[in-house]
Amino acid sequence: MVKYEIYTDGAYSSKNNIGGVGIVILRDGHLIQKFNKSYKDTTNNKMELMAVIFALKSVKQPIDSLTIYSDSMYVIGCATLGWKRKKNVLLWKLFDEVYEDAKKLTSEINFVHVKGHNGNRYNEMVDKLAVQATQ
Repeated sequence: MVKYEIYTDGAYSSKNNIGGVGIVILRDGHLIQKFNKSYKDTTNNKMELMAVIFALKSVKQPIDSLTIYSDSMYVIGCATLGWKRKKNVLLWKLFDEVYEDAKKLTSEINFVHVKGHNGNRYNEMVDKLAVQATQ
């Protein structure tokens, strides 16, 4: 059974006008990849959403399950709780597309809210990666 867990985070520095995403991928409980990327002229919410899009895009072959962790209630609420997607409409359209692609490769995709800055090892790791990308 192949089980992926992906921790995601987004950050934004108004001082630099640069946002960043960070993701950490675990396969069967073992860290296999860390990734971060910078973006100009963005927002924190866009970065949180982009991180989840990267997580979904990282599924390239069939797996048994995927759990995506985010400390963003904006992302979790809009993705799973029926919150209205009033802003970032184009990014949400991209999210829907990559989500549908990922569903073709795994029958089980879960989104889990994790409390930020609360000692969770991998959430702290993605936070550092996202913040580094804003520098």
